Amino acid sequence: MKRSFTPYKVWGILMALTLVYGVILTIVHNGTIGGGFTDLFEGLWGMVTNPTILTNDYIALFGVGPALVNSALSGLLVLCVFLLVKLPGSGLQMGAFGLTMGFALLGKNPVNMLPILLGSLIYSAVNKGEETLRDSYKKHVTLAVFATCLVPIVVQPAFIPQITDIIGIGGGITLGILFGLFIGFIINLVATTFAKQTNEGLNLYVVGWLAGLVAIAFTVIYQTVGITPFGPVNNNMWNVGPGSGAYNFELYGYLFGVAIYFLIIGVLSGGFAALKFKNLKQSFYLKAADSRYRNNFYDKYGQPPVYIAMGLLALLAFSITLPLGIVHLNGPILGAILSMIGWGGFGKAVFNSIIIIVGVFLGGVVRYFAHPDFFQYGMTFLEYVGTGASGTAIWTAAFWGTCLSPMARFFGWRWGIVVGMLHFTFASVIASFHWGQCLYNNGLAAGFVCMIMIPIIRSFDKKGRYRPENVFPDLKNDMASAVGVEEKV
Repeated sequence: MKRSFTPYKVWGILMALTLVYGVILTIVHNGTIGGGFTDLFEGLWGMVTNPTILTNDYIALFGVGPALVNSALSGLLVLCVFLLVKLPGSGLQMGAFGLTMGFALLGKNPVNMLPILLGSLIYSAVNKGEETLRDSYKKHVTLAVFATCLVPIVVQPAFIPQITDIIGIGGGITLGILFGLFIGFIINLVATTFAKQTNEGLNLYVVGWLAGLVAIAFTVIYQTVGITPFGPVNNNMWNVGPGSGAYNFELYGYLFGVAIYFLIIGVLSGGFAALKFKNLKQSFYLKAADSRYRNNFYDKYGQPPVYIAMGLLALLAFSITLPLGIVHLNGPILGAILSMIGWGGFGKAVFNSIIIIVGVFLGGVVRYFAHPDFFQYGMTFLEYVGTGASGTAIWTAAFWGTCLSPMARFFGWRWGIVVGMLHFTFASVIASFHWGQCLYNNGLAAGFVCMIMIPIIRSFDKKGRYRPENVFPDLKNDMASAVGVEEKV
């Protein structure tokens, strides 16, 4: 029997289950109910009152329970905002949920997201014209949610000595809030005027690309006024903390549960007909969608294949990382997986995501054999790909790097492998340019990969198959949809 499962219902249930699971884990780890809730509140408070940069791992720093509760609460905040403006749910909103819940494991929380969301509300009020504020904000709120990847810019002024020594911690907090309001206000202007001319829709994290440039601008200003670097300033971009790998059982159980959850929803929404081979093939999206629906799989294919695809993406990540217990799950890796799952309804085809993951992994292999330090310290290959900063860098780049899956879809698997390898190189080092102030570091890296690879691929295209007008028949509208502006709802 077919049933209707809107994105809001599906993700809302997942957020509620995640919240309950996080609370239970906290109580179990403490051993008492009262102590468990004390640990939970202390963990959540620690996330609000400590620096937030790309290298933070909330699971390692504050425990698996508080981190999962924060993930659920952050997602619920976005869900409430979408419902308040009566925004119809689609593939893009599911991507926003995945990114929010994922990055709430390593930087986002409901408190530091608010200034950026309010900044976008102010922009909507100023530019609403004859519309109501709700209708105006409806056009911009999805983009504002994506722009919360810049929450480190909101938080950091309260922890920079050169700022707090002059205006105090309170002044630093106020300055950070003003920065957040400014980002929320200007991100709409930047996206609508700049995104169309850059990544051509082949980078699903186009807001990460734009936000990364904003973060670099802030970094340059900080350097100009004499503020010393904070955050990642070298190739070792992940400080996963002493707790890395300590919660493999809990996190793998959660990931497997998420996979089964989406598979069940997919079957229930389409009945047993969803399990027929010809229908399952749609879940892999082996051919490009057309025109405006090129990336919006939810609108093109409907609920059953999209939810099944999201379940398959979760199983893919599970099957890659679990064998032999090689990969130690932590906040960044699980966050990258949740992000990939969320975009299963908007551009991340299963088959093409695999191609990018293979390319990134091969890039990691090249780095292992080319980098003398890994041999010098006696790190085996399995240790390199599974533990610590090196393993985290590989798998986060692999799963977040699937934002380039349209490159594999339109240009073929061979170019997809090359794109994945190049993406690993950029993602491993580019955080040093913005000091970890852009959480969507892979979106920024993917933007540079697109700028480099698109003209190179076209230079080898003797048959003219990859001309923009052939690959992107409605580029202007589709790019507007990709950044959350003027999307079809």
